[in-house]
Amino acid sequence: MRISNEPDRRPVAVVVTTDGRRINVPVESAEVPLLSLIRSILVGIESLVLLITGGRDHGGTRRSDRR
Repeated sequence: MRISNEPDRRPVAVVVTTDGRRINVPVESAEVPLLSLIRSILVGIESLVLLITGGRDHGGTRRSDRR
């Protein structure tokens, strides 16, 4: 039983059952280390760059063969 007048501010996920009911399910807060977060962001950026470039490696600077 909660004695305080403050509302409960725990994070919840709203789950929709097969019969259409919505149920609030408490979600445990997960502490994500900063390094893990940075790695995830870098992997996402790398995937996006590979998607845009078609996965081709351009090999550094371009040289012109014109003389």
